[in-house]
Amino acid sequence: MLNWKSFTAGVGLLAVTSLAVADNKVLLIGIDGLQLEQIQRLDTPNFDRLNITKAYTGGVQGASSEQPTVSGPGWATILTGVWMSKHQVTSNDAGLANSEFPGLFKRVKEAKPDSYVASLANWGPINTSFFADEVANIDEVASGLNDQQVVDRALDTLTHTPADFVFLHLDDPDHAGHSSCFGSAYDQSVYDSDRRLGQLLDQVESLQRLTSDDWLVLVTTDHGRTPVIGCHHGNQTEPEKTIFIASNQSMNPEFWQRVADIPNTAFNGLYGYPSQASIAPTVLRHLGIPIQASWKLDGLPLVGELGVQKLMEDGSVAESFTWYTIQQEPVNIYRNGDLVDQVYSMDRGWTDLHTDGPGIVDYVVEMNGTPLALRVNQFNVDAAISKDAFKAYFFRNDQQYVRYNKVLDKSDDDYPRETNNQTWPGMEPYRDLITASFRKDAGTSYYFLTTGEYINYDNIGDKVRSGYPKPINNATWPGLEPYKNQIEAALRWHNQKVYFFLNNGDYIRYDIDRDAVDSGYPKPINDSTWPGMGDYARDITAAVKWNDSRGYIFLTGQRYLRYSISDDRVDDGYPKAVNNGTWPGLLNP
Repeated sequence: MLNWKSFTAGVGLLAVTSLAVADNKVLLIGIDGLQLEQIQRLDTPNFDRLNITKAYTGGVQGASSEQPTVSGPGWATILTGVWMSKHQVTSNDAGLANSEFPGLFKRVKEAKPDSYVASLANWGPINTSFFADEVANIDEVASGLNDQQVVDRALDTLTHTPADFVFLHLDDPDHAGHSSCFGSAYDQSVYDSDRRLGQLLDQVESLQRLTSDDWLVLVTTDHGRTPVIGCHHGNQTEPEKTIFIASNQSMNPEFWQRVADIPNTAFNGLYGYPSQASIAPTVLRHLGIPIQASWKLDGLPLVGELGVQKLMEDGSVAESFTWYTIQQEPVNIYRNGDLVDQVYSMDRGWTDLHTDGPGIVDYVVEMNGTPLALRVNQFNVDAAISKDAFKAYFFRNDQQYVRYNKVLDKSDDDYPRETNNQTWPGMEPYRDLITASFRKDAGTSYYFLTTGEYINYDNIGDKVRSGYPKPINNATWPGLEPYKNQIEAALRWHNQKVYFFLNNGDYIRYDIDRDAVDSGYPKPINDSTWPGMGDYARDITAAVKWNDSRGYIFLTGQRYLRYSISDDRVDDGYPKAVNNGTWPGLLNP
């Protein structure tokens, strides 16, 4: 590649390009908050010059990839090719993206040090926060420009530099949507965006005639908008998850062919379209940068050889995932960087029979030299306890715990933390053994262990009381001894009752005032005794009373039930997945 910096200032563009060898180049245009349906509804002649497909943002709801449909996570996914669980840009106010998963600015510069890379943005945090360390080492950066200034600067850059990768961020549609929802102002922002797109496409076409360089133009957005009115975004609704990807070139079937044969058909089959995670690997492949399996990218390139498509968790079998393909090729399976299996592509799925316990597992499935990654979160809640009206604590299967803010409905910052003698004095030797817990009163909580023992915890003194753990027997917990090794969860109820859920699908009611198991127990968990819980009797891992009106029952497979104490039944619509939409931060690494 010809290095622009090696030429003297007096050499003009025509002189340079006459000596240059034709090369692959990319212009990535991001238009914030631009709804696909509004482009389709309005007269947009310059978008009509492009191939365009529906796509999705927000990850897969309920899976490890789920993320809010807001700008920070969206642009970070577009520029890294991975979901929030990896890039860790969790909001618009986040700091630096996770350096383990670099953005395109660093990827391109590392692979091609002499390339000219630019990032020109209306919305500053892309350059000043999320990728500040990366853009410090590229050739041209501008932030805080208005949309026309971004385009004018880009036209100048394309004209007077041998640009190789240029990223643009435009913001007018998102600003109009937040200010006045869908309507005349939003329509005008779409018309203006289309006009600016035409300026950029005209310039690229002119450059291609002049230099014979192969320019790939990609146009996309970070998120959709709220249903019908379009004022806001952030949730997992179909309109908010729906985005678009447009290109000036022909693309491979991952771009133009919707796949219907997938296990997750939510949002009217939206996951059958490409995701925004595919943009970064598409840029890299067009620039001739080989995509490495070790990069663990969550998107499939939209140009060149296809790998397996639509890689996602099975949902019915733990540590199992599926994919789609019609090709008959060998497929390599990697787990956490190690090659663990080679299978036939038409198997269309794989189950990990040798997982190493709780934690994050990164799988990569590689076909035709094209890798596609899937991150699986294997954390689960083993026990939970509600301290008061403001805080709850969740103990996980990875020796960590989370303090949860019940008022803000989110995990507190800087959690999870290790369960040890500094955070829970006296608990460290038993942190792998906790299986259930409940708060008796302001002064005392009980923790039950898989060894058939229990711990008496001093809430006021914040420590395990001396002499514990003690065995569960007919002296310490009358009537509970025969079931001491079967306890999976404990739910504090009203009227001084506690319910113990057992691993065989039965439950026991314990009377705190009488200090004994009530007569007639154990009984089976079914839809007569616990309406709505019968199908999940053997799946319970933890339970917690949230307030006087409801409790939560946690299940295997990162699911939970909301139980109405007042109505004495599972609320409609449950179980739901435990994820960052339902329990923000609870299962974070």
